[in-house]
Amino acid sequence: MVAKVGRTPVTRADVALWLQTHEGAGAVEGALDAVVERTLLVEKAREDEFLKDPEVAARVEAARREVIANAYLDRVARETSTEESLSARYEARREGLARREVHVAHIVVRLAMGADRRARAEAQAKINAAHARIVSGADFAAVARELSEDTVTGALGGDLGLVREGQVDARFFGAVVALKPGEVSEPFETDFGLHVARALEAPRTVLPTFQEVRGQMAAEARHEAEEMLMRRLREDIPVRRYPERLSGVVGTKKAEGEQ
Repeated sequence: MVAKVGRTPVTRADVALWLQTHEGAGAVEGALDAVVERTLLVEKAREDEFLKDPEVAARVEAARREVIANAYLDRVARETSTEESLSARYEARREGLARREVHVAHIVVRLAMGADRRARAEAQAKINAAHARIVSGADFAAVARELSEDTVTGALGGDLGLVREGQVDARFFGAVVALKPGEVSEPFETDFGLHVARALEAPRTVLPTFQEVRGQMAAEARHEAEEMLMRRLREDIPVRRYPERLSGVVGTKKAEGEQ
């Protein structure tokens, strides 16, 4: 106990939780002061029998329910997301985790979603002109520096570096992974605009490291554990529903001034 407010003790755990859940809470002493202030309000609420108000009691129970449920799920997640279990999941999933990647350069002409016919025609003419210059012998990098509307890669001669399957637009990856080294694509469209691309290397298949996909493995393990837990709970704990008693329940707050 680090303080006592009326009948209520304030513990080190209370202060630690305040620091964890309040960004920028500051020093420990300040957190203690904040917890004491909130506890003073709770003491006065008890004195005024405020917790007997049905709406307040429902809010208290809802908060309690959420805290307990989430804490229990966190414990389940920890039990199913040990380094050993995640490593075993990774080994079992190795083949399915493999992804193709390719080193590619591109030229892009921006085209807004829903662009009108004139804007589309102008963008198409620009990307067609870039493509024509390249197939006629112009240096791809020089054309990219001159015409690409992706200023970052344009300054690098269009070089996007390695692009990996699943991490870029699917239409873009599908177009570039089919190219042979040095081959230039026909103009194609994605949500980002119109492109001409050039493969700088042959595609290769890579396996992400455990650390690269650890978060994904942990999320999958937690999701599976939660689903399994809920199935078991529905089987083990009887539940009765009374939907006919929901008449009059309001799901959203009324706007200010609304009758």
